[in-house]
Amino acid sequence: MAVASGIYLTWITGAIIISLSLMPFFKPDYAKIRISGFIDMFRRYWAHMIVVFSVYLWKDLLDQLDRILMANTQLDMTPYIYAIEGDIVWWVQDSLNNSLLSFSLTHFYVMGFMAVTFSSFIYPIFFDDRYMADRVSLSMFWVYILAIPFYLFFNVRVTGNYIPEMETIAYDLTPEIHNWFIQIDPFTNGMPSLHIGLPFAIWLTMERWDSDERWLRYRRLLLLFIVITAFTIIYLGIHWVSDIIGGIIVAMFAVEITAKTHTPIWQFADERLFSRRLARAIDNPKKWFSESWIITKKFFQPIQKPSSSQTKAFIAAVLLLTGGVLLWDATHQDFPIEGVNPTNAAGSEGWVVGVEDIDDEITIKLWNVSTEKEAIIEGNNWTSPPQIELSNNNLILFDGSNLDFFQLNNSSIEVFEPIFSLTNNGELDRVSIIENNQGQPCLVIVKNNTMEIINVLDEELISSDNIQGLTAIEGSGQLFASAYNTTNGPIINVTTPFNPGIEINILIENFSNELNDEYLERIYEIPVDYNNSTIIDIEMEGSLIVVLVDVGPLNRLILVDALTGNQEMISNPLWPSESPSIEGNYIAFLQRPITSPPINLDPENFNREVFLWHIDDNNGRIQITLDDLDQENPHVLDNGVTWIEIDENGDSELVIYSLEKTFEEYSSVVLQSAILMLIPLLLLLSHQAAIEKRVSN
Repeated sequence: MAVASGIYLTWITGAIIISLSLMPFFKPDYAKIRISGFIDMFRRYWAHMIVVFSVYLWKDLLDQLDRILMANTQLDMTPYIYAIEGDIVWWVQDSLNNSLLSFSLTHFYVMGFMAVTFSSFIYPIFFDDRYMADRVSLSMFWVYILAIPFYLFFNVRVTGNYIPEMETIAYDLTPEIHNWFIQIDPFTNGMPSLHIGLPFAIWLTMERWDSDERWLRYRRLLLLFIVITAFTIIYLGIHWVSDIIGGIIVAMFAVEITAKTHTPIWQFADERLFSRRLARAIDNPKKWFSESWIITKKFFQPIQKPSSSQTKAFIAAVLLLTGGVLLWDATHQDFPIEGVNPTNAAGSEGWVVGVEDIDDEITIKLWNVSTEKEAIIEGNNWTSPPQIELSNNNLILFDGSNLDFFQLNNSSIEVFEPIFSLTNNGELDRVSIIENNQGQPCLVIVKNNTMEIINVLDEELISSDNIQGLTAIEGSGQLFASAYNTTNGPIINVTTPFNPGIEINILIENFSNELNDEYLERIYEIPVDYNNSTIIDIEMEGSLIVVLVDVGPLNRLILVDALTGNQEMISNPLWPSESPSIEGNYIAFLQRPITSPPINLDPENFNREVFLWHIDDNNGRIQITLDDLDQENPHVLDNGVTWIEIDENGDSELVIYSLEKTFEEYSSVVLQSAILMLIPLLLLLSHQAAIEKRVSN
C-alpha cells in the first residue's frame, strides 16, 4: 500500500490541513465549528464513510487486475485516441514547460485532489447536512463504479509514456514520487480521468440539489479546481483531452444514478435506523423476526409477477456474471506443470527443462509445451543440480567438470540421450551455443582463462584462445557476444567466429539521471559508478542483446542493438533486476519492486516479480506477476513465459504463462450461453415494456 511512502504522508497531511483550514470560508452560514463535531460525524455518518472509503479497499485489487489483463490481452486503445487528438497535449507541455510550474502542478495534482475529495465529503457530514451528504457520497461511489469497465477493458496509456516527445513530469519529478506513483497507478488508466470526473460529479450534485445555495461558495471553488486540474493533467503528461471528456460524461451518469438510487439506499442504510432496529430486535425479537419476514417477502414479490424492471435486472446479472468469468479467465493465464518441483529451470521455443533435486537424487525433466508431453533426459549422473543452456532446440547441461549436449529436434522421443559429452578436470566457467557457416551447433566453453570453440557433431576443437577480463558470453546463430571491463565502463564485443573480419565493440551506457543515482546512493549507501560497472549476464536473439549490468547498488537491464548501436534501459532504474531471457518480440526478467525502502534495506527481503518487455512497443514493460510469492529463472517460449514459483514454505513449482490463448473453452461456453440467453430475455423485455406502456396510457 502507498501508505508507507513518506511523500504520501506529506501529501495527505497537507490535504487534511488545507481542508480543515478552509472550513470557516465554505461552511453554511448557520453552521458552527466545534471540536465535538468531528466526534459526532463518525457516529452519525459511519455508513456514508463505508460507502466512500470502500473504493480504496478494492482499488489496489483492480489495479492488479488491470496490469495482468493488459499483459494478457494487450487491450490498448491509446493508438485510437492518438489518431483522434494527435499532438495537442504535447503542444501544451512543450510551450509552457518550466521547473517551477512542474513542481507546483505535481503537488497540486496529488494534494489538491486529496484536499477536494476529502473536504467534499467531510464538510456535509461535519455540518450535518444529511440531504447533501446522502447524494455526494453516492455520486462519488458511482463515479468509481462506472470507471471500472473502462479501466479494465479500455486501457489508455498516459500521454507522457506514449507520445515520444512528451515527459511524464509528475511521475518522474523525484525518485520518491516515481516510486509512489508506481504503487498506485498502472499508467494505463487514462480513460476516464477521475481527477476531472470526481470533482465534476460533486459539483454537479451540489448544483442540482443545493436549493438554498448554502454551498454556493464551495461550488465556485470546485469549478475553479476543475479548470486548473484540466490544464494540470495535460501539462504533466498524464491525460488526453478525451480523458477529460470521458470524466465529465461518467460524472453525469453517476449523478443520474444517484438521483434514482439515493432514496432506496439510504432508507435501508440510514445510520439512525440501525440503532432503532437493533433496539427493537433486542426489546421484542419475535416481533422483529415477523416484520423482517414480511419485508423479505415483499422484496421477492415482484419475482412472482415479473415486470420489465426484473427482466432488466436479470439481463444485467447475466452480463455481469459473464463478464466476471471472462475477466477471471483473462487474468489467470498461468498454470503449473504438475509433478515438477524444480531447483533450476530453463525454456526456449517450445521446450521447458526442469532440474529436480529430491533427497540428493538429481532428475532432469523435459516438457514439450505444444504437445504437453513429458520426456526424460539421460546422460551424466549429476551429483549436484547442473546449469542449463537452451537455444534453438539445443540443450546443454553442465557443472564445473561435466557437460552433456542434446538436440531436441524430435518431439515424439520420450527419452533423450546426449550426442556429445565432455569431462574436464578444470573449471567450466561459462558455456554457450553458436552455429558455424553450415548451421551446425558449436559450443563456446570458457575455462581457466581459455575460450574454446568445439563442433559437437564432429567433436572437433576449432579454436582455443587465452582471454583476460571476460565477464559474460552469449551466442545467437553465428553471432557471438563477450563482455569485458574497461576504464570507461563495460563493453560488448560482437564477432562472427566463422566469418573473420566482422567485429563490433559497444560501450554500455547505463541510462538514468542524477536524481535517481543520488536516491540509490542514499538508500543503499553505495554510489552508482558507471566507469567501474560490470556486465554479469548476456542474452541474445539475432542482433538484439540484453545485458545485465552491475552499477554498484543494483543491477540494470540494457537492450542493445548490435547493428545500430542503439541502447535502451528496459528495467526500472530504481529496482534490482536479474535473470533476463529474450526470444521473438519479448524479453522476460525479474525485478524486486522496492517502492518504499526500509531503514535497513536488504533487497533479499523483497520478492522477485516477473516482468515482460515487448520489443516493438515503445512502452513495453508490463508486470505479469503480482503476488506474495517469489519467482526465479523466467524464460520466454514461443507463445509464453515459464518461471519457477516459490511459496512461503520454500516449495517450488514450474509455471507456464500463456501469451497467446486468452480464453479457455469454458469461457467460450459461458459466452455462447449468455448470447443464447439474451435472445429470449430481450424479446421478453420488449413485450413487457410494450404492455406496461399500453396500460399506463
